[in-house]
Amino acid sequence: MTKKNELSVPAIFDGKTTVATRAENVGQGSASVTANDMAIPRLKLLQMINPEVQPGGPEQVQGAQAGMIMNSVNNELFTSVFLINLNFTRKTVVWKKRKQGGGMEGQYDTEAEALASLADQGLNQADYDVSENPTHLVLLLNDDGEPKATALLDMPGTKVKISKIWNTKIQEQEDLGNPRYGCVWQLKVISQSNSSGNFFNYAIDLVAVAPDEMYGKAQAAYNAFFGNKEAKAA
Repeated sequence: MTKKNELSVPAIFDGKTTVATRAENVGQGSASVTANDMAIPRLKLLQMINPEVQPGGPEQVQGAQAGMIMNSVNNELFTSVFLINLNFTRKTVVWKKRKQGGGMEGQYDTEAEALASLADQGLNQADYDVSENPTHLVLLLNDDGEPKATALLDMPGTKVKISKIWNTKIQEQEDLGNPRYGCVWQLKVISQSNSSGNFFNYAIDLVAVAPDEMYGKAQAAYNAFFGNKEAKAA
């Protein structure tokens, strides 16, 4: 039975399709679309408390388990991935506390702006953490090394130290004349613990200096977001 807000699918939609003959028209109507006009996935490291891993819950993602990394746009799940670091920023982010289900409420330039937003929305500040949020814009690679998507990798809380170590390693490469996006890294998941209990965290390993062809694709991905600006000025 079709719901009132749904339409029946006409039989004509099942007609013959020859997509292979349409390549010459690709791009028409999309000339004004830039990277800023598309949804950028965020990579989320799932913990035991996250609703995506709760069996039978309304936000459960099929196959999701604590310790997996999830793409927020297509719900792709993985435990490690090859990637290239394109850019780094730091914001003040409001996160819903893990006991409240977790998740990002928003990001702001200052802590004052973050607190004002919570007040304006009538949200209980005690249910949220306001913290520094290092964010890396990364180019995800397939297992064969081909670029597949860009994504935002947030590294707040216990991940801040990992972010600083990563930036230090990148700076070492830049000192050798290799830009931020000139290396291939492997993002992995490790188990850690503190006074609050056990949790999962990221680990970053340098895989290789990007070969010229891959470097060119990384540079093109960077330029799609920032034009020809230098990485440090973006």
